[in-house]
Amino acid sequence: MTRDPLVKLRPYGEEAFRHPAGLLAWLYRRQAGKSYGLGITALDWMMESLCTVIFASAALRLGTENILKEAEVWRKVTEKMRLLASEAEYMLATSADDDSGALLDIDAIADLFEHQKLETKLWHSRTNYSRSMVVAPNPDTAVGWTGHVILDEVGRMPDFRELFEAMEPIVSSGQNFRVRMATTPPPDDGHYSYELLAPPPELDGNFPVNPRGNWYTSRQGILVHRVDAWDCDAAGVPLYDLQTRERLTPDEHRARSVDKLAWDRNYGIRFVKGGTSAVSVAALYHAQAAGMSEGTGIHITDALE
Repeated sequence: MTRDPLVKLRPYGEEAFRHPAGLLAWLYRRQAGKSYGLGITALDWMMESLCTVIFASAALRLGTENILKEAEVWRKVTEKMRLLASEAEYMLATSADDDSGALLDIDAIADLFEHQKLETKLWHSRTNYSRSMVVAPNPDTAVGWTGHVILDEVGRMPDFRELFEAMEPIVSSGQNFRVRMATTPPPDDGHYSYELLAPPPELDGNFPVNPRGNWYTSRQGILVHRVDAWDCDAAGVPLYDLQTRERLTPDEHRARSVDKLAWDRNYGIRFVKGGTSAVSVAALYHAQAAGMSEGTGIHITDALE
């Protein structure tokens, strides 16, 4: 008899889960299941071998509402972890357990998350365990750790360039360590994730609808799994009208959206030009590409008398 899997992933989740890439970015539309997928990935790594998983989320920089949402996702993932661990004859313990071993309520978990005291241990034996732990998304807290790295909502991390630099030594010390980043395109094209994850110009806006998502290599050489509103709709993850609550196609949902640019970022997964930068990264990139064979360089080594 074939048993249903304990974790049921959407088609695009199946596509990206257990991908062998050491560094992989998930560029998914809002509410596509990024945080849940990251939690399940962390558990899979913890069950695979003895390891440490460092988890950093922009929620720690975005305020109480975002922390509560992250805590809710974390609680659901932890409940699934318990089921998976018991099925595989592991023991799971977490800093969010009460005296009887049950999970605390959402507010208590959010407090642990906010103070970076959330930790989960998956015991492989009486003396050996894997663990995952929450740290703040800044370079200072990232320094000194070794293991796998999971970064949620990197497009909203204000110090992402410095964090990315600090993260590299964490995973470079072991051949089997991996990095997973998840986000939607950032609101400001001066943000480092824009430069790091934007697709080549010839691909931008030319992705076919695919319930398993689309793959591309960014301008900076990072492998990206892209899932927009049309991909989600094909995978059975719909959108609804804010007023009538009727199901809408992505095109209908965009047509009724008040802020079309925000929709293009959050649902259309478009890297929209604009923000607080004096000159956008995209404009500089295109100018450099267009003038690559046209310019003249002069290098003066001695002062003229």
